[in-house]
Amino acid sequence: MQTNRIRGIRFLGWVHVITPIVTQGFRAAALPAPHGCKVTNAQISNGPASIESAVDEVLAAPGVVDAAIMAEADGAQAVVIDCMLDPGLDAAREAVSIPVIGCGEAAMRAAGARFAVITVLQRQERAFADLARKYGLGDRLSGTIGIGVPVLALETDRETALAGTINGSRQAVSGGATSIVFGCTGMLGFADEVSAALDGISVIDPLLNAIEFAHKAIQSGQKNDKSIYPYPDSKLTAGFEGWTALDALMKGKRDD
Repeated sequence: MQTNRIRGIRFLGWVHVITPIVTQGFRAAALPAPHGCKVTNAQISNGPASIESAVDEVLAAPGVVDAAIMAEADGAQAVVIDCMLDPGLDAAREAVSIPVIGCGEAAMRAAGARFAVITVLQRQERAFADLARKYGLGDRLSGTIGIGVPVLALETDRETALAGTINGSRQAVSGGATSIVFGCTGMLGFADEVSAALDGISVIDPLLNAIEFAHKAIQSGQKNDKSIYPYPDSKLTAGFEGWTALDALMKGKRDD
């Protein structure tokens, strides 16, 4: 297994987290890391302020792919996309050989037989239903409940956001859900209080879950299956000069 050293510390794995928004300071604190794992984090330079819609996903995707290519070139052994809507997930998997973990996919796969998504805005109900079906989990999703708090307000008004998350989770359990999946990685740190308020019901904190998932993928030697996610064919593109690694990939310049 490849190891990394920083100032004499030996790491058995390196997970790089891509936060696909441009709002500075959204991930100001260091992210928790599994034992023996280095976790780094960076935001994209070009894209939306937050991701709450399909349009936002499209705006974020080039930056996600670009960042994944650069992370692999720097030596990262797995990448996590820090958004429950998994923007650019399949494209990033085509662009690199290391594992690319989508918080949405990993969280849904870790949830129980009957899970509900508690997210920021109700408008995302269709998006999560689509994702669940894509991952073959449509029959397990009991529903999606928005708490009426935009993504960026999760940082500026944590008290209101936490209360809304607890209330939404109670509603979901009353409707038959046996586990809760947070629909936004900005809810990082809410899981313990939500679980306690619901008498210990399973609550998936998607970013922490995805980092653990990525670390296990590194430990098992997992790589992207290039028969499923082949590299894209080079072709003419225009207007992507701001994403230098992605632009180079599409021009046929990559390291195999």
